[in-house]
Amino acid sequence: MSDKGVISSSDKKRGIAISLVSQTLWGMAGNVAQYLFVATAITVEWLVSFRLILAGIILLVFWGVTHGFKDLMAIWESKQSAFMLILFSVFGMLGIQLTYFMTINYSNAATATVLQFTSPVLIIGYLALRNRKLPNRVDAITVVVAVIGTFLLITEGHLNALSISMTALIWGFLTAVTDSIYILLPKKLLIKYGAVPVVAWSFLIGGLVMNVVHPIWVGLPAFTWTIFWALVFMVIPATTFAYLMELQSVPLLKPEMVAILQSVEPITSTLIAVIFMGVTFNWVGSLGIILVIATVFIQALASRTNKMK
Repeated sequence: MSDKGVISSSDKKRGIAISLVSQTLWGMAGNVAQYLFVATAITVEWLVSFRLILAGIILLVFWGVTHGFKDLMAIWESKQSAFMLILFSVFGMLGIQLTYFMTINYSNAATATVLQFTSPVLIIGYLALRNRKLPNRVDAITVVVAVIGTFLLITEGHLNALSISMTALIWGFLTAVTDSIYILLPKKLLIKYGAVPVVAWSFLIGGLVMNVVHPIWVGLPAFTWTIFWALVFMVIPATTFAYLMELQSVPLLKPEMVAILQSVEPITSTLIAVIFMGVTFNWVGSLGIILVIATVFIQALASRTNKMK
């Protein structure tokens, strides 16, 4: 980035590359989790506890070393900030992790990721109710497209039956709810303290809360190198590195480009699920996936058009 704050062409290319890698890693993580749930005795609760606690410790150590202990603990100096952090950690960070992996457990990674991407519908609805104002035309189109896409995905054209279980559908809906909380709740904390300490503390707090429900020393998986490297991937590249890379890419890109690149996650998850995991969708379900992902582009392009005007 230049001294005047203008994003150079090389910075933009670097930002796109970093964001693509982070979104790809997140897309792969769902499929690795699906493999662990199917091929091993690892449970959702154990994986969530393990992943969040270790990733939280790694990020907190990283931030403490690079920015100092005082900066790391600053968020706890305000009772209000500490309370909001705990709320976000439990209902946002832990909530999205638990519901997302539960949806994978009862369906597959591709379906879970696409259902998560319906959260803008809930956010648009919440903001409309809070502001007592009907959604604008673009938001209304987004809602309609997302609802149609979700309907096609979960029915695959069969109106008398669902293509996924009702349990998976409920967890998928909860994934969209918790993803909305994850997006809306920490806004003030992120502005005041920065993304890394907020995310790091929420990882650790969410993991410790989940650990009360299911301690990581209970139900330890039998050691194999396959499980070992799968868990290493889930904690380090797919969590710690992915979050840090995403945070690095945001200042180098325009908001609409960030939004468009986020569509790489469900695309990656779906392609891996179909090619390597044996997951299949008929043409109706595939159309549903395309429509849900298209909502990201609708919002991003509308944002760009408004800025040009």
